[in-house]
Amino acid sequence: MLSCKTFFQTYVSPKMKTLVIVLTPLLLLPLIFNGAEARAGYCVLLMTIFWLTSALPEAVTSLLPIVLFPLLDILSTSEVCALYIKQSNIVFFGGVVLALGVERSNLHRRIALRVILTFGTNPRWLMLGFMSVSMSLSLWISNSGVTAMLIPIVNAVVDELFHDSMDVEMGANSLASQHSSIVTLQETGQPTKQCSRSNDIKQKVKVPFLIAVSYAASLGGTGTLIGSGAPLAFKGIFEDLYGSDTGLSFATWMAIGVPVALITTLLAWIWLQVLFAADFKSTANDDCGMRNKEDIKSSIRNQYTELGPMTYYEKSILFLFGLLIVLWVSKDPQFMPGWEDLFHQENRIGDGTVAIAVVVLAFILPSEPNFLCFRKAGEESSSSPALLEWSYVQRKFPWSVLLLLGGGYAISDASKVSGLSVLLANYLSSLATLPPFAVLLIMCFLTSAITEIASNTAIASILLPIVAQITEVAKLNPLYLMMPVTFSCCHAFMLPVGTPSNAMVFSAGKMKPGDMMKAGAVMKIISIFVLCSIMETVGVAIFGLSNSQQSICIE
Repeated sequence: MLSCKTFFQTYVSPKMKTLVIVLTPLLLLPLIFNGAEARAGYCVLLMTIFWLTSALPEAVTSLLPIVLFPLLDILSTSEVCALYIKQSNIVFFGGVVLALGVERSNLHRRIALRVILTFGTNPRWLMLGFMSVSMSLSLWISNSGVTAMLIPIVNAVVDELFHDSMDVEMGANSLASQHSSIVTLQETGQPTKQCSRSNDIKQKVKVPFLIAVSYAASLGGTGTLIGSGAPLAFKGIFEDLYGSDTGLSFATWMAIGVPVALITTLLAWIWLQVLFAADFKSTANDDCGMRNKEDIKSSIRNQYTELGPMTYYEKSILFLFGLLIVLWVSKDPQFMPGWEDLFHQENRIGDGTVAIAVVVLAFILPSEPNFLCFRKAGEESSSSPALLEWSYVQRKFPWSVLLLLGGGYAISDASKVSGLSVLLANYLSSLATLPPFAVLLIMCFLTSAITEIASNTAIASILLPIVAQITEVAKLNPLYLMMPVTFSCCHAFMLPVGTPSNAMVFSAGKMKPGDMMKAGAVMKIISIFVLCSIMETVGVAIFGLSNSQQSICIE
């Protein structure tokens, strides 16, 4: 007779996605007969379950509003489709396209190696170097892209920290050849005891390095509005609910996001030093197999030297990326007039206009200086490819994220039109009796727990409209709760499924589930308290979130 476990593994598990797709709509069907709020709830619950279980690809689930909302008489087809291309999508497109230019030019690798050289060869300081690179790049480049770029560099650098039996015969191996670990063998083909111990220590050191890279990428992704999907979802939903004249801009978001990312990254480094203290201490023993510090630094420097001098291509991409950031930040900095004020016109210039203007320049400017006065003497004039080519962008761009953002905006709009968000907020009206800081902590803890098992952008899209209504019931400034909840959507530190970055480092480090859970549980507490403290201090100064003003909602 089959046990329950065997029956489940044999007959249920292989067909789990099919069962979810078929049964979920049927089980939720009674909701569609109970008013507009319930019909909207049917759609939101259906999409949430599909997102949580991955029954359908995330992008496909994100397209369901185009089918469900018109059929259930919540929004018309034209209204739903219009929500899939909002200004926030265009901002995301522009930022990612330029980030692809950085990746194509290899500029990010140059920055990474330069920072690592600056921090030295002590494993503790090297970790801080990697976290600084990961956090800084994730402000502008996708978290998963930064993590994917840094994993082989982490593997190579950690491998370089330890002696290898082949070094005597072959000399110092390059970083590239260190990506696969080589084990010293005796004549019998078995690893020596010392080599085995060295490999064990190497693995123990590699795990905290990889965890640190993933955590720093998640934290850096919240520092700017284009760092990850959740801040962009927030921008679109917030402007849809309250308009564009709210005091929220690229600069004011960074005034909150960058301090949160910097402080939390530093505290994460300290926490990982404490958690993995025994592993780092083992590298101080003479028999651990660590190399001489000068040899390690020389090996990393050789990798940096192999990149050669900074090319015209890299300089051009760096200039355009810097230009984009400066234009975004200085457009409407709030604390002083911005360049937008020079244009005395009725229609405002949005961040999307700036993003596309710079992207168009990237498709016009050449990648090689073989024209006019830049051409070398005697060299014939020839055409040069542009800094970016559409075929490359088309192949590398994460198109599914655009659909995910669009699906989130559709959920937000439907929740508002149907009255679902108001209904849910009324059920949570008891929160209004609590002090504002207590409400803030509860919402952040709740959000950071849910985001461990679902897409950050999807969770932000579902929760933010509800949170907006809670602020109105509790008579709080919407920014007071909506911004921290958005940050918390990105603070998935405990499970590999929380973010693509977590999954990548979990696999690359061959970790046990407990490795990430032990580190992530404390990281959640650290990140939430840092975030809430920044909102109570910097947020008060920038957005006027003092107690006397929290009862005033933005119109």
